[in-house]
Amino acid sequence: MTEERPIGAARLELPAERGVAQYQRLASLLRHRIAKGEYPLGTQLPPITQLADDLGVAVVTVRQAYELLSKEGLIRSQRGVGTHVAALPAATSDLEQVINNPFAAPQALVFEILEVRRCTKVPQELLGPDDRAVDDYVCVRKLHTYSGEPFCYAEIYVPMWVFESLPKDTTRKRKLLAAVLDQLGVRCKRLRQRMAVMPADFPLCDMLKIPFASPVAKISRRLVDGKGNVLYAGAAWYRGDRYVSEMDLPASALKTAPEITEPQRRTVG
Repeated sequence: MTEERPIGAARLELPAERGVAQYQRLASLLRHRIAKGEYPLGTQLPPITQLADDLGVAVVTVRQAYELLSKEGLIRSQRGVGTHVAALPAATSDLEQVINNPFAAPQALVFEILEVRRCTKVPQELLGPDDRAVDDYVCVRKLHTYSGEPFCYAEIYVPMWVFESLPKDTTRKRKLLAAVLDQLGVRCKRLRQRMAVMPADFPLCDMLKIPFASPVAKISRRLVDGKGNVLYAGAAWYRGDRYVSEMDLPASALKTAPEITEPQRRTVG
């Protein structure tokens, strides 16, 4: 019987990377190829011993990588049949809506509240030079999951008087940015957003269920009123393999507000 192999896929190579276990690197490589369509649904992966021999690694390394992907639901192993690709990473259009639209709330989206801390202050890194922060904010730490998979960890700061005015259980049912926009209406004048890509540290990897040093997109946002008072400030860390940013802007906005696409340069005094 001829062994079924991935069609059109290049030979697997496992590059060296300090600080990351071999099985995590192998799992990341396989996950990437599944997501890119190089290993379509139903594709049979090499037997553990064969892949270990091809890569020059221990059998336990391949076994741990397969076990990790099996827990994620991406592959399925069956005695006498082999290991096959069983699912694709959950980068669906609904998830893209969840990431890009603060008002999107599909049934598969769930908020896990990790902490609600009162009488705290906004970290300086979330504030601009002209922003005015009040004395007391409520900090909400939460984990966003989609179809049971964690994809975002967030730390949100809202003035206590705003938080107290929100409907009960808002933190568990809605994104706080959308709730604040609805609650304060025309008082909200400007939203500043900044994105940075960075490697994830151990606590973040543990929450998002990703290998150490995997790329994450950190999105920092602050919402202010006409006087620069901060009505909302927060940072959210998205899994790099789930994050998609998309904007649909009228062409006229590129002329009237070029900073939308090109960040404003600040003059050093």
